[in-house]
Amino acid sequence: MCGAKLPGTRGGGREIFGPELAAGMSQPEAEARGIDFEEEMRLAIVGAGGYGRLALDVLIAAGISDRVLGFYDDAHAVLPEKVRGFPVLGDIGMLKSMLSVEPVHVIVAITDNRTRLSIANSIRALGGSFFTAVHPGAYVSGAAMVGDGSVLAAGAVVHPNAVVGSHSFIGPGALVDRDAEVGAGVWLSAGSVVGPGARVGARVLLGFNSGVGRKASVGSDTEVGPLRYVAREGGG
Repeated sequence: MCGAKLPGTRGGGREIFGPELAAGMSQPEAEARGIDFEEEMRLAIVGAGGYGRLALDVLIAAGISDRVLGFYDDAHAVLPEKVRGFPVLGDIGMLKSMLSVEPVHVIVAITDNRTRLSIANSIRALGGSFFTAVHPGAYVSGAAMVGDGSVLAAGAVVHPNAVVGSHSFIGPGALVDRDAEVGAGVWLSAGSVVGPGARVGARVLLGFNSGVGRKASVGSDTEVGPLRYVAREGGG
């Protein structure tokens, strides 16, 4: 299985493998490996809602929208035929069937963290590959690692020696500071901050302009509300 970053992204082309990576927990080992930015690939987005449109916007900004096949969504029957000019091709089952005959890199763009990871794991079990979409206006240190299938919006920042697990969303202006660890399937809303050396477990939601202090910890499946600040272990 392989992940991929956008060509031209600032920072190194390294990915984290193991969708259940979470800070401070016993999880599969994270493996970093090089990515060939010149590799020809086709991209599919799971989810044609708000997050799916955002993921598409990142790909358009990166100049690789020509690689996008379209969207797959279980609600395709009630959705428009196209979203921003890209077709809604069918349900997730159709995508899974296609994976056996055509190599496609997938972005699972479902807002609910647990559902997103569940779908991603089912695709991974079939040998599916994932794409890490990084907006050209985001910054990822060459000494940081970002997991496959993640999306980094404009203004997102990941500082040196920080680790972000697979299938996470780093929103506009959100910061993962140096030496911090963010688990798989996390949602960092716009303006949220994970401080230096902080630990954020899997499937955590940080609300708008919320923060996790230096070396503080937030357990898996925690929701930290907007404008809340976590200065100690246990969440918001």
